[in-house]
Amino acid sequence: MRPTKAVLFAATALLTACGGRPSIEIDHVELERPLHRLDRILFHASPDSIAAAGLRAQAAIGPFFPLYLRHILHLPADDPRLPAMLHAFVTDPDWRRAQQGIDSVLGDLGPEQRQLEDALKRLKVLFPDSVSPHLVAYNSGYNYGIFPTDSTLGIGLEWFIGPEHPVVDLLATENFPAYIKDRMRPELLVPSALKGWLLVHYAPDTRGRDLLANMVGTGKVMALLHALLPGEEPAHLFAYTPEQLAWCRENEYMMWKRIVADDMLYSRKPGDVGRFMGDGPFTNGFPRESPGRVAEFIGHSMVRAYLDDHPHTTFAELFAIDDPRIILKSYKPR
Repeated sequence: MRPTKAVLFAATALLTACGGRPSIEIDHVELERPLHRLDRILFHASPDSIAAAGLRAQAAIGPFFPLYLRHILHLPADDPRLPAMLHAFVTDPDWRRAQQGIDSVLGDLGPEQRQLEDALKRLKVLFPDSVSPHLVAYNSGYNYGIFPTDSTLGIGLEWFIGPEHPVVDLLATENFPAYIKDRMRPELLVPSALKGWLLVHYAPDTRGRDLLANMVGTGKVMALLHALLPGEEPAHLFAYTPEQLAWCRENEYMMWKRIVADDMLYSRKPGDVGRFMGDGPFTNGFPRESPGRVAEFIGHSMVRAYLDDHPHTTFAELFAIDDPRIILKSYKPR
């Protein structure tokens, strides 16, 4: 589901992602989003009561539970053998060890829940007709870290128990390379979850479009993410280390010059777009100190420059701009 044109033009609150714009007032916003702990419902149940735990999960999170079974755990939700399959999952030594890590590292998730609620309140101010997702935390057995649906934001907690946890060390390197494991930090839980929701529900459809359109599209999402989490470390929002973010800032002009000189800005070739949009330990063709996904950083810089030039632009107006060249006009990296 994407915001309709009516939603896009409903918001009048000023952007707060850049410059000295006012903060988004949320004291008047009534929005409660409890964080349903599916992981505890299942893993804290006694082994002989998994069937009953499944019923409690269904009652607590409704339609998301069969999605969790089918698409996250890859279990047949309507199979009579489901209780036995769930029992095998929650009693598996590795996944129980992962759950112990969730319990010890993340605890009751009180601070994270409050941070998510405040961010969703800011989103409601900026887009009054937007859907505020239900929040469900689960243990996926390292299948899905973030799982947004039309109405629910699912969060795989085991993905955020710290790269130094023994369970993380057991993950196969061919499926979980070091740069992925390094991002399994508790402080990235909230930014990653919100970014996943925004990418699904707010990012423009750039399939088949050129690199510039992809950069600006993701740049809009990153600007919105910055506004929803105003006190967050910028490196966390990009899922970078501080050193990676510093490298991007120091080498922004070099990256931009290479993109323009190599005639890739308006390229629609999947290889060119994927080179800068795709994830990885570094960006192909750049030094190994570079992170992946540098298009997010450059795109955000583009959007930030546009907002500095147009300080009264609303998020609704920003997301309604379809031609990325309008945004590009303000971008002058040095």
